[in-house]
Amino acid sequence: MKVKPELDKMKVGLVAVGSGTPDQARAFVEKFNFQGQMYVNPGLSAYKAFGLKRGIWKTVGPASAWRAIKAMLRGNRQGSNAGDLWQQGGMFVLGPGRQLLFEHRNPGAGKQADLKAVLAAAATP
Repeated sequence: MKVKPELDKMKVGLVAVGSGTPDQARAFVEKFNFQGQMYVNPGLSAYKAFGLKRGIWKTVGPASAWRAIKAMLRGNRQGSNAGDLWQQGGMFVLGPGRQLLFEHRNPGAGKQADLKAVLAAAATP
């Protein structure tokens, strides 16, 4: 949520799509003080439409395990799980209109988009 004020200044909306239930989405919004729009897609059609990968080795493979160890050494801990554990996410900057200004498909667990690149794309007129 630390980028939300910057998005607000640019008049850019924030939307999340989860693979869990509406109750799990509500818990996520409350736990992380998520201040955007939240949708659920347990059938994963949105994930498929954006070409996001799914698979056990994407979640628990060697590269993901290494990132998990590094995260734990920084003090992060795995909380309770929700939704499809094998589905990888991504981040996209869309619009105006039908433009795709930024795309990142997580190749595995813990491999997130660079937020500076996301904000730079969002600032594109």
